[in-house]
Amino acid sequence: MRPVLPTLHRVRTWIQGNRNDSWLSAALLGVAAIALGHALQINDGFLHPDAIYWLTVAIVCAAAGVGLPRMSLLERLGIRLPIAVLGVGLALQFTALFAKAPGIYLHIAPGWQAPFFRGLTVAAMIAGSLLPARSGGKHLQVALLLGVFLALGIWLIRASPSPAIDVFTFQQQGSHALLHGHNPYSASFQNIYRTAAFYNPRLVNNGRLAFGVPYPPLSLLLVLPAYLLAGDVRYAQLVAMILAAALMAYARPGRLGAVAAALYLSTPRAFFVLEQAWTEPFVVLLASAVVFCACRWPRAMPYALGLLLAIKQYTVLALLPALWLLMPGPFDWRRQWQVTWKAGATALIVTLPLALADLPAFVRSVVMLQWYQPFRFDALSYLAWAVKAGEPVRGAGWTLAAAAVGLAIGLWRAPRTPAGFAATLALTSLGFFAFSKQGFCNYYYFVVGALCLAVATSFDAGAITQNPTPQRATNLKVQDR
Repeated sequence: MRPVLPTLHRVRTWIQGNRNDSWLSAALLGVAAIALGHALQINDGFLHPDAIYWLTVAIVCAAAGVGLPRMSLLERLGIRLPIAVLGVGLALQFTALFAKAPGIYLHIAPGWQAPFFRGLTVAAMIAGSLLPARSGGKHLQVALLLGVFLALGIWLIRASPSPAIDVFTFQQQGSHALLHGHNPYSASFQNIYRTAAFYNPRLVNNGRLAFGVPYPPLSLLLVLPAYLLAGDVRYAQLVAMILAAALMAYARPGRLGAVAAALYLSTPRAFFVLEQAWTEPFVVLLASAVVFCACRWPRAMPYALGLLLAIKQYTVLALLPALWLLMPGPFDWRRQWQVTWKAGATALIVTLPLALADLPAFVRSVVMLQWYQPFRFDALSYLAWAVKAGEPVRGAGWTLAAAAVGLAIGLWRAPRTPAGFAATLALTSLGFFAFSKQGFCNYYYFVVGALCLAVATSFDAGAITQNPTPQRATNLKVQDR
């Protein structure tokens, strides 16, 4: 019987999932973030055979990072394993940033590359300085890195003042309506594309759209200060990017969070996301706030979770992983209920005032619009890829099934830690978008952020020096070197 006992123990460990964070998991999730960023770089997040290949690599690595058991040989490498992966990723990503224009609506004279490329060079040097182990702090490097990317973002917004995308129009005119006492969900916008190809035909009438702002109220409230002070909502999204990176860098002590934050900021199409005024930077920010609070300020975590649930329609995917993975220890219904009602109340407080002002218009613009949106044959999605190969259009069942598989893997195998929550959210969302009818750059940008967040919060990295096994790492309190 003795030879059987170790095998039974390994099987039991597999079934119970990972109780602690894993250096191998952090490395694999880092590879997934790098691969997904490269997939978006190929064709700006639109369908392309090479992009599908790298999307598949990202899914496999993300699933492996969540589901694989620990490998003692690799765990002995300690923090050096994910740091090496992130170092290679930073080199690849900065190279990609130099290789392609940061936006597609740039209004600039010849020679525009000089200031932008100089800034990228400085950012690359600062990011590289975060990689070596050292006894000193990371504060100066992180502050400089955030400052450089802030300057690059400001340059991008000024160089592309009027992107021809409906997302920008919705937020600009929605902010204007709100500031002048009008309901942004009852508003009517011009169809800037002059074609119904991007909308359901029933939602376009005489060149105007039969719906208002398609985003929940919190998203509009967050861009309002930028519109009021600077006349451009994208400054709010730029600040969200910088704050999200700061939360990643400081959620845990040590250098791993700072390097992961650098990886997030340098993902190749980050400036393209900013130019297009997509709202996913807010989603990354609030997901980072949830994880930061779970690490540093647990009492505030339910309220941050409520804001995350209120920022975007698909963020409901975060609820179940949060309730299970962000609360270690024995399952406690009372504790679960306290988190749930606080998060729910927070989401309702920031949503209901604008929603109830014209409830039918709100439901039409924020809820039903997502249902009516047409199948996009140019989406970076396996469904669009299958249609291009001659298969019939598939329904939403595939989307929900893919998300359910990712969620199941996460709830079964992920550690009950902030990093486990972020990794499960990333894997669930990645499956959801990869099998959806409209998977584009902005959605995957959120997944990149969630993957980097999971890497950033793997272990209390500042408390580890001797490359211990994960079971011992949580009990050591020495400096990262």
